[in-house]
Amino acid sequence: MLQNPATGEERRRGVTAWLGRVGIPRPGARLAAFGAYLLVALALTFPVWRAAATEYPGVPGDPMGFMNFLGWFPYALSHGLNPLLDAYVNLPRGSNMMWNTSVPLLSVVMWPVTAIFGVVVSYNVALLLALALDGWCTFLWLRRHVRHQTAAWLGGLLMILGPYSSTQATAHIHLVLFFLVPLLIVAVETVMTHPDHSSLRWGALIGLLAAAQLLLAEETLILFVVAVGTAIVISALVFPRNVRSRLVPLARTLGVAVVVLVVICGVPLAYQLLGPGRAVGLLQPRNSYVTDLASLLFPNGHTVLAPPLTAKLSADWTGGLLEADSYIGLPLLLVSLWTFRRWLGDRWLRVVGCATAAAVVWSLGPYLHINGVTFLSLPLPGRLLADLPVLGNVLPSRFALFIDLGLAAVVAVFTDRTVLDGTRRARGAGGIALLLVGATLAPVMPLAVWNVATPQYFLAGGDVAKLPAGTAVLLVPFGADSQSTFEPLLWQAESGFRIRLVSAPLIQGGPEGVSAGLPSTIQLDQHPWSFPSLTPAAATGATSASPAPGSAVGTTLACVMDALEASLPTTPCGPNLVQASRSDLHALGVSVIILGPMDFGMSPALQSRMEAFLTQLAGGPPRADQGVLVWSHAA
Repeated sequence: MLQNPATGEERRRGVTAWLGRVGIPRPGARLAAFGAYLLVALALTFPVWRAAATEYPGVPGDPMGFMNFLGWFPYALSHGLNPLLDAYVNLPRGSNMMWNTSVPLLSVVMWPVTAIFGVVVSYNVALLLALALDGWCTFLWLRRHVRHQTAAWLGGLLMILGPYSSTQATAHIHLVLFFLVPLLIVAVETVMTHPDHSSLRWGALIGLLAAAQLLLAEETLILFVVAVGTAIVISALVFPRNVRSRLVPLARTLGVAVVVLVVICGVPLAYQLLGPGRAVGLLQPRNSYVTDLASLLFPNGHTVLAPPLTAKLSADWTGGLLEADSYIGLPLLLVSLWTFRRWLGDRWLRVVGCATAAAVVWSLGPYLHINGVTFLSLPLPGRLLADLPVLGNVLPSRFALFIDLGLAAVVAVFTDRTVLDGTRRARGAGGIALLLVGATLAPVMPLAVWNVATPQYFLAGGDVAKLPAGTAVLLVPFGADSQSTFEPLLWQAESGFRIRLVSAPLIQGGPEGVSAGLPSTIQLDQHPWSFPSLTPAAATGATSASPAPGSAVGTTLACVMDALEASLPTTPCGPNLVQASRSDLHALGVSVIILGPMDFGMSPALQSRMEAFLTQLAGGPPRADQGVLVWSHAA
C-alpha cells in the first residue's frame, strides 16, 4: 500500500531526528556552543579589550612578528608586490614568507580589520576568534561520538583552556589556529567508516581543508598528517579485517585530496621549496624542543596550581616554558586510564587512546628527556622524523596538540557515560574526578597583557611619513633573534611599511638557500670566551659558503651590531669597524639610522654604547624625534 507523501513539516522533523541519531547538533545547539566558547575566550583575554589598539595578551617577541605579517600581506597585495617574498626586511634579498610562520590566509581574512583598526587590534580579534573556533570545532567532532552535548562541550573547553592552547596563545597564534584539524578528523573518520563514500566529494573537502590549514600553519598540517597517519596504521593493526577493505577507497580519496591541495597551494609550496631564500637543513636546534617526561606530570608556569617544586623542575626542561605544553597531570591520567579500561570494547575510543599515546611518544623527540637529562642511549621513534628533509624542522613538542585532542575525547566520553549516564554513585565519583581534572589543568586567567608602547614617530601622523616611501633604514634594535628585536617589525607595520629594514628576526637566505638558523651574528647562548675566535663571516649562524654581496648577513656591520646588543667586545669583528660598517650601509642603500627604545632589560649603559657607535657611523649627532633618535644621510 502506498503511503501519503510526507508534509514539509514531517520532512523537517525527520531530518532533525536523523541529525540527532548521527550525533550532529542542531543549529541552535551549535550556535549556543559557539557563543559559550566565545565568552570563555573573552574571559581568557579580557584585560586586552580596555585598550585593544595598544595591548595584547601574551609575552613580548613573537606576537609582534605576527602583527607584522597581518600587515604585510595586505600591503603587498594592494601595492603589486610579491607577498611570498618580504623584500622590506633583511636587505637586499628579503625573506621567504613560506619559511616563516606568516599566516597568509589569516592575514587576508583579517584585512578589513587591519585596514580599519590596525595590526594590534587585528591580532587581538584573530586570537579571540581562533580560541573560540578551536573549542567549537572540537565540540562538533566530539558530538558525533557522545550522547550528551554537555560532554562534547567540556571536551571543546579543554581545547581552549588546556595546556596547549593556553600556553601557545601567549606567543604563537599560528599554533592556536588549529580549528580545521577537528574538521579534518571528522572527514577522515567518515571516509574510514563509510566505504561507499564519494571519493571525489570527500577528497575535495579534505584537500580544501588541508590547503586552508597549510596557509594558516603549515607545521600543524604536517603534525596532522603524522598523527592521523599513525592512527590509521594503528587501526589497521587492531582491526585488520575492517580496515583492509577500506584502504583502496581511502587511497582514492586521499589522492583527490592531494590534487586539490596542490592546485590551491602549488605556487606557495613551489616558492617555499624552490624559490629564493629557501631554507636547507635544520632551522632549530635538534633534540631541544621536545617533551620532557617530567612535564607530563608537573605543570609549567601557566597553570594556577604550580607549586614551587614544579618551577624548579621546569627550569631544567629544554626548549623553554613556551614549548612545555604537554602537561597531563595525575588526575587526568588516571581518568584516562580508567576510561580506556572501562570501555575497551569501544573501537573508536581504543583507536583514540592508542593514537594519543603515540602522540606522546612522537612529542618526546629523538631521545628520551627526564627532568632535563637526555638519555642518548635511548633513541625514540622521533629519530625517524628528525632525519627526514623538511620534517626535521617540525618541533616534536608541538604534538601536544594531538595529546590534548585525544584527552578532550576522553573527557567527553567519561562525562557522557559516567557523570551523565552512570549510576548515582558513579556520578558522584565522576563529578569529583572532573573537578580534580579541572583544578589541575586550570590556566592562569586572564592571560598577562603586554603594552606595545610604539614610539609616536612610527604611528599615524608621525614623522616617519616625512621619509620617502620605501626608505632603507638601519633600525635599532637590530635583527638578532631575541625578544627586543621583534619590536622593529611592529614599528614597521604601524608605519604602513614606510621603511625597509636592514635586518629582522626572520629566516632568510641567498639564491641557493640558507643552511640553518636566523640571521643572528652572535648566538646569545655562547660562552663569552668563545666570542674572540669568531670572524664576521663565521659569526653569522648560517653555514652558506659565503655571504651574498651587499647582504647584511656576515658583514662587519652585522657583527658589530650583534656584539653591541649582546654586551660583547667588538674587536673580533675586524679592523676599521666604523669605515667597514659605513661601506656596508652604502652597499645596502641606507641613508637613515633610527635608534628606538631598547627595552626588555637592556641596561642604559648598553644603549649609550650603541648610540655612541651610531654617532660615529653617521658622522654626527642624532636628533631626538618623537621617541626615537634619528641620524640622516649616513656616510
